[in-house]
Amino acid sequence: MNARFARRLSLEGLTFSILLESLRFELAKRYLAEQSLSISELAWLLGYREVASFSHAFRRWTGKTPREARSHLVTTTRRRDVRLQ
Repeated sequence: MNARFARRLSLEGLTFSILLESLRFELAKRYLAEQSLSISELAWLLGYREVASFSHAFRRWTGKTPREARSHLVTTTRRRDVRLQ
């Protein structure tokens, strides 16, 4: 990693690991909304070699597995769509 980048992150109170974790979490939420992506594809897109590693990280972030979160997201979206009609 570039020393200048590391210093800049440090000035912001961040580390590369924190930044990467935050980006992965935000992307994971977006990708879960894409029903066409399997959980294993999603894990791969986020840079995880194993689905279990992604699932563990996601549970740490949210308290839910990726499948549970996707199921909740789909249910919530369907309810909202019904109310809009």
